[in-house]
Amino acid sequence: MHFRKGEFSMGKIKLAIIGTGLRGAYIYAPLIEKYKDKCEIVAFVENKKGRRDLFLEKYPIDENMVFDNLNDFIAHDKLADAVIISHYDLLHYDTAQVLLVKGYDVLVETPASNSLDGLVHLKEFCIENKDRLFMVAYNNRYSNFYNKLKEITQNKDLGNLINISYNVDVGYKTFVHNYVRGNWRITSDTGAIMLTNSCQDIDIMINLSGGKCKKVSCFSDLRAFNWDNFNTKMSENCFRCGEEESCPFSAKKLYLKEDNFINNSIHIRPTKENLEAILKEGPYGKCVFYCDNDIADNLTSIFKFDNNVTANFNINAFTKESDKKIRLFFKNGEVEASYKDKEIKIKSFLKDKEEIIKINEEDPDEKMFLDFINRIETKNYDSCVSYIGEVIDSHVATFASEFANVSETVVDVESFFNDAIEMTKQIEKMMF
Repeated sequence: MHFRKGEFSMGKIKLAIIGTGLRGAYIYAPLIEKYKDKCEIVAFVENKKGRRDLFLEKYPIDENMVFDNLNDFIAHDKLADAVIISHYDLLHYDTAQVLLVKGYDVLVETPASNSLDGLVHLKEFCIENKDRLFMVAYNNRYSNFYNKLKEITQNKDLGNLINISYNVDVGYKTFVHNYVRGNWRITSDTGAIMLTNSCQDIDIMINLSGGKCKKVSCFSDLRAFNWDNFNTKMSENCFRCGEEESCPFSAKKLYLKEDNFINNSIHIRPTKENLEAILKEGPYGKCVFYCDNDIADNLTSIFKFDNNVTANFNINAFTKESDKKIRLFFKNGEVEASYKDKEIKIKSFLKDKEEIIKINEEDPDEKMFLDFINRIETKNYDSCVSYIGEVIDSHVATFASEFANVSETVVDVESFFNDAIEMTKQIEKMMF
């Protein structure tokens, strides 16, 4: 097998991680360690010193291969076979673009791009770099649950699919952590909630439909988590609030009473003492009615596909638990599914008794990671489940939906993207 200068595929696959937050440090790094016979971490980039030090404690790496800023890593000679990009959403596209050109295979977290002009260039960029592996972390595409639903839509046992009802129950705890107090709370910093939270769900919905997204409308609002619901009995911080005991969103309840995975995003060493100290001063201890968030806490969108399948898509903060509830309506029956319960119910109009399928769900992250590693090893880039070129449509649909939302119109998705392509060309022509 022929390898070009600068490639390292002899022996273990060498990996660099860009960003050692929750995904980088607690999902990908343990997977690399689990499959250390196949791959190894040889470099990482992290701009926060505490995170760098903690990561080095767990995964000893040559100090010369540890970078506190991305530019230094990019400027360096090629250091690995591939990179896993798991840092800030705003930088996903630009980072992937630069590192692909530099010769790295790339796995990038979602969203692949949080700008429309980035999407415009993605398709041509894929063609120009077809000798590289460019995957987006659409782990749902590796899920037994979603693949079983796809099988049901394709086998036609219930007839043709008519309508999809797709409900994303974010869960109140997850929502206030990510979208009220957390890193995804401001649209201009990251993107609208359909992009940052649900571009994978849109992808699954499109795949289940069997068609191409044709038209979309959307409505959303920030109903609860705003200053209108702040009163004089409350405080800017939960530790000084007169109504803390009766508030389900209290930081004390969310972070101090449970050993949560998300606590790792608040403090690198999430002991009770450390958490209390940082919550009293930092953003995660703020009152949910006194933050600077602008992300909608409820959203409903209607999609029409080119095969006449219709769908309603809902994102809701106000649920007790996080779940994806999907209903599929066919000519001769219906299907109800819960991702949390890993259960699918098939209700045929021709049968009195419903069929219940319990899904044995393997870890989609692990399956996706192994696909990435195996493709690097074999240089087989064909028919990749999460190849970037295959998931652009879902990103475009989220942008079209948000445009429908702010413009209060029904948007033709193809025309919307064609206009974006033309506008991008005109702007770049003036700039360059």
